[in-house]
Amino acid sequence: MDKSILFSPLKLKNIELPGRIVRSATELFCAYPDAHPFHAEYTVYERLGEQPLGMIITAHTCVSPEGHSNLWQNALWDDEYLPDARRIADNAQKHGVPCIMQLGHGGMKAEGNNDSRPVYTPDNMTQEQIREVVKAFGKAALRAKKAGMSGVMLHGAHLYLLSQFFYPKYNHRADEYGGCGMNRFRIITEALCEIKKVCGDSYPVFLKINGNDEHRTEEYHRDLAEALESVRDALEAVEISGWHSAKGGVPEKPYFIDNIRRLKDEVSLPLIEVGGIRSSADMLACMEAGASAVSLSRPLLCEPDFPEKIRTADDAISKCKGCGFCYRPLDHNTQIRCPSAGKIK
Repeated sequence: MDKSILFSPLKLKNIELPGRIVRSATELFCAYPDAHPFHAEYTVYERLGEQPLGMIITAHTCVSPEGHSNLWQNALWDDEYLPDARRIADNAQKHGVPCIMQLGHGGMKAEGNNDSRPVYTPDNMTQEQIREVVKAFGKAALRAKKAGMSGVMLHGAHLYLLSQFFYPKYNHRADEYGGCGMNRFRIITEALCEIKKVCGDSYPVFLKINGNDEHRTEEYHRDLAEALESVRDALEAVEISGWHSAKGGVPEKPYFIDNIRRLKDEVSLPLIEVGGIRSSADMLACMEAGASAVSLSRPLLCEPDFPEKIRTADDAISKCKGCGFCYRPLDHNTQIRCPSAGKIK
């Protein structure tokens, strides 16, 4: 497979991406305690927009105050955050690269991060609280649309609230939100429906979800394939991640390429592979495994011009060593997100 495919357009249902390399929604840990971004975050998106990317997905943005999953996370639960989202969208999309806002709710990960509000889990939520969270996703998506975002992504992975609902390990409900796979997926289905209702059927929506559970069970795989097929008409594509989202060190291969191989023949949605991609060879391997696009972030923090290097070099390999430095809160004085990259300029 020739690497030129990485820079060829990808036509999805309601949006066309100018290329197949996607900036994934890794947290930047830049926000102030009031959830407004530090100015360096806007610079990150402006630099990303200058690269030959197919799409930029923003850092995980919270839809409701009780779901704030870390003390440095962006928010879009109120109109006061519209100017932030608009500035991110404007900076990222100056050169025609679509910017998609990732929306999520922390669930159990909000403990200690949500200003002492109740911590929601699948087991303790009332149906009214579930409906409130579903509506919060719709309201946040509408704000993203008003801010000029080209679409939104639901974060249904990495054990945030939507992900927790889908795992039997965390969901022991006996009502229509628990039990079988389709019931555990219901909150995601309802959030998708709510977004389409308030934003319109043509507004692009993506989903990020884990392609496996901690034990890689056949039952989880069957439930996932069935659930994704049930919402194929509401989605542009699905980004496939996994139970262990970001390992340390230099990966031997893209983390979740085997998940893509398993799902490609059972799911009619376009699949995006995320995680552990460090070279053009990795990208092409993902495409050959069945991915329609590839998604990465840590290499872009390490080398902001990595996509351009992929385009011009025979076999560009990222300098990213998976050291984990970028998972720390940003030091507003040094403004260093990655030691290899230096200060955010």
